[in-house]
Amino acid sequence: MESRYYIWNTNLIPLVLDEKPLGKGGQACVYSIVFPVSLENHCVKIYHKGCSAELVNRLQYMINHPPKQLKTSSFCICWPIGLVYDKEKKVVGFYMPTAFEHSRDLYILSYYAKGKKIADRFKKDIDWFDKYERSTSEGIMNRLKMIANISQAFHQIHKSGNYVALDIKPMNILATSTGRISVVDTDSFQIAEIDKILFSGAAATPEYCAPEFEEQFIQNRPFTISNDLFSLSVIYYQIIMGLHPFTGMKLLPPYDTDEFSDLKSIIHRSLFLYGSNKRFIEKLTPNPHSFFERMPRTLQTMFIRAFDAPNYRPTMEEWCKELYKIITQ
Repeated sequence: MESRYYIWNTNLIPLVLDEKPLGKGGQACVYSIVFPVSLENHCVKIYHKGCSAELVNRLQYMINHPPKQLKTSSFCICWPIGLVYDKEKKVVGFYMPTAFEHSRDLYILSYYAKGKKIADRFKKDIDWFDKYERSTSEGIMNRLKMIANISQAFHQIHKSGNYVALDIKPMNILATSTGRISVVDTDSFQIAEIDKILFSGAAATPEYCAPEFEEQFIQNRPFTISNDLFSLSVIYYQIIMGLHPFTGMKLLPPYDTDEFSDLKSIIHRSLFLYGSNKRFIEKLTPNPHSFFERMPRTLQTMFIRAFDAPNYRPTMEEWCKELYKIITQ
C-alpha cells in the first residue's frame, strides 16, 4: 500500500505510521513513526486541514532554530525537527521527538482531594500509587524533583530569547510516574525577535495568565518569558500544594463582590494569600494553604516574587538551583 505521508531528504522518503494515534485534538492527530527505523523514537503531528503558508513558515523557523537540548534522561521537548508531506509534496505536518512512554498530564498532581490518595482518585494509574502523596516526605520530594525537571526543560526553551510558550497549563506538560516530563504543543509558541512578533502564540488559559497579560494583549506587544514564569509558578504551586494559589481563601472588602468571583479578576489584582495584598484576604479554617508556611523560606520567597513582582519573577535557572539545594541537602 502506498504511503500517505513522507519526509524530505534529497527526495521523498515514505513514512509508515502506527494506525492508532497517540493523541487527537481539534486541529491535528499525533502518530508514532514505525518506519524508517532511524525515527522510531519520533512521532508526527498531522493537521486535519493541512498547513497554511504561515504555519509552514512558523514550523520552518522552529526547525532552523531549536533549543540546544531537546531530550535528556529527565525531560523531552516535543519540538518540530522536520516537515511531513503528502504525495503531492504539500506540507501536512511535522515530526518531533516522542514524549516519554507511559506519560500522562499533570492533573494527577495539581488537584488534591482531602483525605484521598492518588490511588483513590486515579484508580487506573497504578504506577503513581504511593509515590507522590503530599502526606509523606518522599511524596513531596518527588514532586520537587518533577518541578526541577520541568524547570530544566523550560530553561532550554527560554535560553534562545525567541520563544514564549504562553499557554502553559497542566494539560500541556506530560509526566511519567518516575518524574520524567515532556513539553507538548510547542508549535503554538509565540516567536519573536528584538521585540518584533514573527508568529503569535496561541490564546492563553486565564487561570494561568499573568496579571499583565490582558494589557499586553490589547496593546499587541510581544509577550515576554515573564508570562511563562508566572504560569509555571502557578503550576509548581499546584504540584506542591494541590490547589491553585489564587483559590481557597475568603476575600475581604473591597474585593468581596461578584466582580471578583472568578480567577481572572483575582489574579489581575494579585490577591495571593501570602502576598503584599494579604490584608484583603482571610484564611479559611482549616486553611488549605497551610503547607505553604512549612515550606523552605527560599521557596516561599520565590512564590511571593512570582505572584507579586512581575519584574522579579524567579527564572527557570533560579528554580533549578534552589530545588537542587533542597533535593540534595
